[in-house]
Amino acid sequence: MPKPRIGVTCSPLRGPSYYSPYLRAVEAAGGEPVTLDPQPNGLAPERATAMIHGIDGLLVPGGWDVDPPAYGEARQEETPNVDPPLDLTEIALVRAAVDEGVPVFGICRGQQVINVALGGSLRQHIDGHDNHGHPRDLLAHSIDVVPGSELSKVTPGGHVMVNSLHHQSVKDVAPGLHVTAHSPDGVVEGIESADGMIVAVQCHPEELLGQQGWAMSLFRRFVDRVAEHNHNGAAAIDISKEGT
Repeated sequence: MPKPRIGVTCSPLRGPSYYSPYLRAVEAAGGEPVTLDPQPNGLAPERATAMIHGIDGLLVPGGWDVDPPAYGEARQEETPNVDPPLDLTEIALVRAAVDEGVPVFGICRGQQVINVALGGSLRQHIDGHDNHGHPRDLLAHSIDVVPGSELSKVTPGGHVMVNSLHHQSVKDVAPGLHVTAHSPDGVVEGIESADGMIVAVQCHPEELLGQQGWAMSLFRRFVDRVAEHNHNGAAAIDISKEGT
């Protein structure tokens, strides 16, 4: 059986080395990563759907802040680094994936993009949560996980230490999603859809594969979910070789 093709959105503004841990995690979990580049003006719905038809699952990784106009707010001074072409591309791909029944996994910025794409909003700055400059596998704090959620199936005991590296978070949760984890001070650390086809976390499990069993399990469950719901089969096109 061919490996499930996992589309991973990658911005040239961050460079290949930033995305290497995500690609390695997909491979370690049994998937075939396919990098997806942002388009300058985003993607029209039909083009986003065509790209989704070329993959079996969508991984939206970490990165810079989501530009606040994407969720109807003016940009504050605490939001200096944005990538609007990536925002527009990822938002279109998330919406197309949901429409086409393709599983989606979001990490850090990816959780925020998913929430915005489906009608939610973000808190532009949270004091005390920005751990940039520290090792990316730093276990910064614990999270409390909602029983019965997809996340709870890989995190023992209802709580786990995580390497959250962020200064923004989900504010208003998008329709169709629900919160699956909080930090001790109430910041949203996980969201999911009721059917488990959308799973997202605020931390960085791709950086913990060698030391935290739950992190590897989270990736494996995503790839297994993709394989189970694969609706493309042999008809999938090779979008990695398409023109922009």
